[in-house]
Amino acid sequence: MKYKTASLLSFVLLLVQGCRNIPTPIERYQTLNTLAFEQNLSIKTLHTANFDLTSIVSDRCEARSMRVYIEGDGFAWVTRSMLSADPTPINPLAAKLMRLDLGGCKAYIARPCQYQQSKECKEKYWSSARFSDEVIHSYDEALDALKKQYAISSFTLIGYSGGGAVAALEASRRDDVKMLITIAGNLDTLKWTSLHDITPLTDSLNPADASNKLENIPQIHFIGKEDRVVPKEVFDSYREHFKDATKLKSVECSECSHGQGWENLWSSLHVNKK
Repeated sequence: MKYKTASLLSFVLLLVQGCRNIPTPIERYQTLNTLAFEQNLSIKTLHTANFDLTSIVSDRCEARSMRVYIEGDGFAWVTRSMLSADPTPINPLAAKLMRLDLGGCKAYIARPCQYQQSKECKEKYWSSARFSDEVIHSYDEALDALKKQYAISSFTLIGYSGGGAVAALEASRRDDVKMLITIAGNLDTLKWTSLHDITPLTDSLNPADASNKLENIPQIHFIGKEDRVVPKEVFDSYREHFKDATKLKSVECSECSHGQGWENLWSSLHVNKK
């Protein structure tokens, strides 16, 4: 009994120490603000019926085609079994990739309740309902608003991790998405939860189930060889849902894990050139 008590106490102390090292929500917001400032841009809020979505938007859209970066799940979990009180990302990778994008017409959109506090911010929206219909509909409204404001004719949707699922689901609903790109994308949530032996996302939509609406959209999916969070098996399962997978392309990054290596790769890709 003394050993068990000591072990529990050690675990609690380690958890407390880990929490002390986690940047505060204000510090995480400042990280995003710095990324915007480095591009001479500012943080804006896209208002939708269900959520306010934090964004960074360039207004140089002469080409009338906008590249939209959608953030990952962020700091959704403190541990495997403990939800975070605030899903604002510690490492906003999608925003960092957007900063490296040399194109003029581009935008970054965070996930619901990231960088925001409101009564709509229930924990389910960064857990079981992270890809729910109301979440995806909010992005539909956000893209409609950007399309109207900047006279956009088409979008390239670029999603990181869970943002890849959002991008795919959003692409399946629209007729103005000319390309879908994901980085470590969670494209088959049922396969993903099965691989990790965790509860299925019962309140969410699964991108793999929308394959029939995605077959005609050119797609590039970047997979990290060292990714243990969303391994290649998730993409393979997604691909198997397609009757015609000729428009799907996958690129494996040998030096990339789930959250590391992508910035080096992104700055050298042809899709990232002016």
